[in-house]
Amino acid sequence: MEFSKKDLFITDFWEFKFPYFDQLKGLINDYLDSKEVQKYLESIKNNNPSLTTYGGEEVPIENAPIESLLATQTAKLLKIIEKAHIWEESEWHSFDCWININKQGGFNPPHIHPGQTYSGVYYLSVPEGSGNIHFLDPRPAPIYATPDLNMENDKNIYSNNNPYDSRVFSHCPREGYVVFFPSWLVHYVDPNPTPSPRISIAFNVKYGEL
Repeated sequence: MEFSKKDLFITDFWEFKFPYFDQLKGLINDYLDSKEVQKYLESIKNNNPSLTTYGGEEVPIENAPIESLLATQTAKLLKIIEKAHIWEESEWHSFDCWININKQGGFNPPHIHPGQTYSGVYYLSVPEGSGNIHFLDPRPAPIYATPDLNMENDKNIYSNNNPYDSRVFSHCPREGYVVFFPSWLVHYVDPNPTPSPRISIAFNVKYGEL
């Protein structure tokens, strides 16, 4: 039987191996061990100002070598992503990043990054079993019209192995890799059940005129 099929309205998700991972991890570890950062972490221990980490810690990055390395390598990877689109020629700018430390029980609830173009995460330390990052289906309509699913081999009706029927995309982070996704895509991170901290660098970046 002759037929054709197209997958409509695709949302892109990218994963790259970070080329200078050992250098980055060393810089981050030294930065987190510095007196300035330890003082900052102590100051927020009982009064976490973050509304997004829920038991975790957000550490601003105020270190020129780290910022330079992240900005330079992120720009190179964004050029690859840019080629997948038909945008008017412009520039990436307003790169903003911070360190996320999710100790045991720490997590990030569902959220987006308004006013940005792409967001992403560099994974520096990912203990085995420390949790995944999840993305919610941005389309509201399917929940009202999808037939009952045959869950004989998969008991989760929201996140399953069929890309056409799952309402959640789950990604298992890998140490030394970075992921990119549109900033409007709702995402969240599991609570870390392990005694070892999950450490990552989250970032936002804009494309277009300043």
